[in-house]
Amino acid sequence: MVVCAACRTPQPTETAGRHSAVFDSLVARNELTLVFSGDVMQHMPQVRAARREDGSFDYTACFRYIRPFWEGADWAVVNLETTLSERGPYSGYPRFASPVELAGALRRAGVDVAVLANNHCCDRGGRGVRTTVRTVDSVGLRYAGVYVDSAAAAKPLILKKRGFRVALLNCTYGTNGLPVPEGTVVHGIDTVRLAREVEAARRDSATHIVLFVHWGEEYQRRPNDAQRRLAAWCARQGLDAVIGSHPHVAQPVDTAAGVVWSLGNFVSNQRGRYQDGGLSVRVTLSSRGRRPRIESLPHWVWLRRTEGGKAEYVVVPAYVSGREIGMDSLTNLRFVGALEDNRLVAGAVEEVVL
Repeated sequence: MVVCAACRTPQPTETAGRHSAVFDSLVARNELTLVFSGDVMQHMPQVRAARREDGSFDYTACFRYIRPFWEGADWAVVNLETTLSERGPYSGYPRFASPVELAGALRRAGVDVAVLANNHCCDRGGRGVRTTVRTVDSVGLRYAGVYVDSAAAAKPLILKKRGFRVALLNCTYGTNGLPVPEGTVVHGIDTVRLAREVEAARRDSATHIVLFVHWGEEYQRRPNDAQRRLAAWCARQGLDAVIGSHPHVAQPVDTAAGVVWSLGNFVSNQRGRYQDGGLSVRVTLSSRGRRPRIESLPHWVWLRRTEGGKAEYVVVPAYVSGREIGMDSLTNLRFVGALEDNRLVAGAVEEVVL
């Protein structure tokens, strides 16, 4: 019997496996992932739900299912749409002040950066701004958009990893008519100042520039003309991506333009359709000049009751099975429906798979 060695089915070899691992490693070094989640809000029912018998606040349950998404990224960024207070009094809409424990919970769940420039950042005046900045800094969160001194405000936040230097800019359309407290800085939407920031980022050898902007009209699922004009300006400046917040509902994801018009709510007590969930996105940057890849991840906020009858606000992303985490049939239908709503709003965009 003659055996033709050339006709044998090729078998995987240890060398081939090593080559594949080396290739995967090289690809990983040439890419950087940033994930963005929307409005982290704290209405008073959420504050009461987080309060424990000893007076402390525990937000662990809220972020348990989204944690793998945040931890799996090189940088995870949220819009912190509340001020923080060490002892209270706490308050919800229209002048938010939330327990400082919220910041620590976000950090432990994998969040790296809190953008602070939004219409509620001045809700508690100078003390609120200073406590918020001091708290996020103390728990190890980087921050942008709001500052307690002009020197810090003049330096764009640069996120550094594996040779990437990503400038993350942040600004807001306004502060609900409240004055910016003396001695603090809130970055508003001002293309003259933004142009200076872009220039400063490039002088600081930024490899990529991303803007997280608080803009648009509340509860509108399409971008308005002002959003489109600013996005066009950003494109002319060569920004890599624009991430939007403020409408409290999701708006489309334009992968070709690199614009996420609105992420919508991340967590809040708003329970209306399109408001009880939203989108997160994963933006993959390349060191080889390729256009950023954007994928979306819809989620829903499950307002559940513990065995003891206490309320819990739980963010449930699309990669989680509602049935497997204890949702009854009706709740699971709401969950699935909310995910589909936000998929339709997002449009033609790939979905994150973990």
